[in-house]
Amino acid sequence: MDDNRDTILPVHGGGVFRKASESGIPVAEIIDFSANINPLGLPAGVDAVLCDSLRYLAHYPEIDGDGLARQIARRHRLERVNVLVGNGSTALIYLLARVLKPGKALLWSPTFTEYGRALKLVSCRVENLISWREGEKFPLKEMIRQTLRSEPELIFICNPNNPTGSLWLPEELEQVIRACEQARITCCIDEAFIDFVGPGYSLADRIARFDNLIILRSLTKIYALAGLRCGYLLCSSGIGRRLQPFVEPWSVSYPALEAAAAALANDVGFLAETVAFIESQRRYLYSQLQELGYLSPYLSRANYILAKMSDDGKASKKLTDYLFQKHWIMVRTCEDYAGLDKSYLRMAVKGEDDNRKLIDALRNFEF
Repeated sequence: MDDNRDTILPVHGGGVFRKASESGIPVAEIIDFSANINPLGLPAGVDAVLCDSLRYLAHYPEIDGDGLARQIARRHRLERVNVLVGNGSTALIYLLARVLKPGKALLWSPTFTEYGRALKLVSCRVENLISWREGEKFPLKEMIRQTLRSEPELIFICNPNNPTGSLWLPEELEQVIRACEQARITCCIDEAFIDFVGPGYSLADRIARFDNLIILRSLTKIYALAGLRCGYLLCSSGIGRRLQPFVEPWSVSYPALEAAAAALANDVGFLAETVAFIESQRRYLYSQLQELGYLSPYLSRANYILAKMSDDGKASKKLTDYLFQKHWIMVRTCEDYAGLDKSYLRMAVKGEDDNRKLIDALRNFEF
């Protein structure tokens, strides 16, 4: 376990605007494999709704995003009190930290770094419990045992996990939640990438069963709305009433609310198409990465692949510099994830042309 992670200037993928500013290369010319966004783009009709929303920018949006929250509640067959809408799921992570203020929290790592940063800003003691190594999840019984032994007040589990792409099944996570319920531990399951896995893997239908369960969902990745920022949180009525007074007024813009509502209303075929496309392109990337010889990819259930350099990591910077300087391609380095180091890289699954460009560039790399 590790509780000494930095809280300043977090490293993330998706820094395309800063990279463009620093390099002088137009954003449109950069191929960003560091951010895991749906390569199919917006669902049908969302662009028209966005354009129309600009007519109303002189008006404040709904103070708490009530219309979108009610739409989400109907979608998951929940009550309004079970749903909170936020300016991206990351903003909701910070809300949880501010309101719950746990004395100690446990992260199943390596995982999304903002959990730890948000918790440390409220003086929470954060421990990282390594749950994955070299493509293998640790045994569930051992993870539960170690979690209970740590005696946290709150745990975060990302599913499918970022950056590894590993997936816990709903029945497995239900065992974790039940064990934590008896120990009075709150479980936050981050499902930011669950829509890329396919139907039947979300825990949203378990919300009514557990008072200690919180689910985070992102609308920006699956619907390619990262620049707008919109996400939501599902929880018990007790947790919902505790959180609601601390949500900042007008925290989600009118265009974001409108775009999210339109995406949710028109996504049935879109989701199925996305899952099939991602699965096909992920297989292609995985097989091609295996053939390179110097990168070892790990099987993933999400829209990204984690891979390890064959050396001790000294060549990873050389590779990332080469990809950008020669091909204007960005990938995600992973040294800031607990349990990983500079030898690990994460690459998004993008469209066919971009994926081929990445593989061609990697084939031409020389140590």
